[in-house]
Amino acid sequence: MTHSAGLFLALGASLIAIASTTIVQDCGSKTTVNGVKVSGCELPPCLLKRGEDIVVEIDFENLQETTESLTAKVHGNIGGVDIPWFGVDENACNDLTVGDCPVEGNEKIYYSAHVPILSSYPAVAVIVKWQLLTQNNEDAACFLVPAQIV
Repeated sequence: MTHSAGLFLALGASLIAIASTTIVQDCGSKTTVNGVKVSGCELPPCLLKRGEDIVVEIDFENLQETTESLTAKVHGNIGGVDIPWFGVDENACNDLTVGDCPVEGNEKIYYSAHVPILSSYPAVAVIVKWQLLTQNNEDAACFLVPAQIV
């Protein structure tokens, strides 16, 4: 078992597991997250192949007040250091396939983002933290998933 997989299993408190989606750990979502899918990965650690793109999808229902915007904030934690993940559109409203901004209360939202895994990335274990932040900088959706860049 890799260190990241062991850490993930140890954290195990609030796991989200939906059929044909990826098992991830919720990290403070203020909405009802129905599922998260990282292309090609159901059970972490997810293998992220350098030079290829992945698709990250988040299915959630906004139970909060209306938010004018959604901002995507993605980091990779390598050895305890958070490193910004490049290539993700910060304006998450651009990646909504169901719903739109402003996101109203009780609105169903489906977010789908293409993410490049750059060839220049090192082959390393990483914990990916993905946040969709409201205009008030609160986590509409937040998850952690162990991955291995190969």
